[in-house]
Amino acid sequence: MKKVVCIVLSALTSLYSFAQDSGANGDIGRLALTPVVLNESGIPSNAHKLLNSKLTQIVTKCGLAADSANPRFVVTADIDLLGKEITATAPSMTVVELAATIYVGDAESGQLFGSYAFEPSKGLGANETKAYMEALKKINVNDPGVKNLIESSKAKIVEYYNSQIDFILAEAQALADSQKFEEAMLKLSAVPTVCKDAHAKAMAMISKVFQSKIDLEGMKLYNEAVSLWKVAKSAENGLAIVELLAQINPLSSAASQGRTLVKEVESYHNALEARRREIEERNWAHKMQQYSDQQAAESEQRQFDYEVFMSEASSGSAAAHMALEEVKGVVSQFTSSSSFGNANNAGGAANALIAKVSSWFN
Repeated sequence: MKKVVCIVLSALTSLYSFAQDSGANGDIGRLALTPVVLNESGIPSNAHKLLNSKLTQIVTKCGLAADSANPRFVVTADIDLLGKEITATAPSMTVVELAATIYVGDAESGQLFGSYAFEPSKGLGANETKAYMEALKKINVNDPGVKNLIESSKAKIVEYYNSQIDFILAEAQALADSQKFEEAMLKLSAVPTVCKDAHAKAMAMISKVFQSKIDLEGMKLYNEAVSLWKVAKSAENGLAIVELLAQINPLSSAASQGRTLVKEVESYHNALEARRREIEERNWAHKMQQYSDQQAAESEQRQFDYEVFMSEASSGSAAAHMALEEVKGVVSQFTSSSSFGNANNAGGAANALIAKVSSWFN
């Protein structure tokens, strides 16, 4: 059953290595604007990708491009058709003149931070869609008016987080109390580092939320393992139990109970194994001892690495680090299925957000 212990220690050591090797938390904690193109933007659907590209260029140039954990702050555009002509040439061509206006605001509250109207642009194409795309290509993302709009909006976003941090913490706590831990951590991780005091409060709370999450998950795994052990103390069950316990985060309050159960399983099967070897494998004793010694040495090294990790974790920073790494893993999944991830094919709450944003066009 030393193989059993190796499974647990390998899992714990991999978590240790994960925490050690993980670098910066990428886009987490960065101020960000989410580009959004709605059906109400006034352009053919085939031109949506090009308009979204223009909006992405704008936020990138202003340093606000990121996979935001909370895409409530958006930049969008409305395109007005000023004129359309069909040329008398053969073949005929379509000419359109467009007036583009961009908007920045808070999609959740419906607050518009500001807008900027570009100079009208013309496009010539074999059909209306191609003419639209040629006109959209002429939108100048380096227009000074765009930069001024983004900068003033950035200040309003910072003001929002600084003034609303207590409400954000309360909302996150409510989510955590409902065991919606990932949503709570997403909300907290959205507080940008530029808002130093607010960010510090959010990071302090994200550690607590993550701790609650892994404590609950760990206890569920432990209880499942205990139930399985009570059913039958077979070798097969022993291996299944250890694999369950290996999933417990080493920072979980259930980790020590898990290690105790592993020792019980190991002790029980070691006794059976010793008796079997005595009766059936006397001639193999020396070879088996060599193998056991090798496994024990490897286990001791894993145990040492794990103890080093647990020592460092006692400072509390490990929980916050692990929480942010977990948030990174769910940001793209969460945002793609919520808010504006599927803006033009959404329903319910997403439609409410779309209605608020499209109202800016009026």
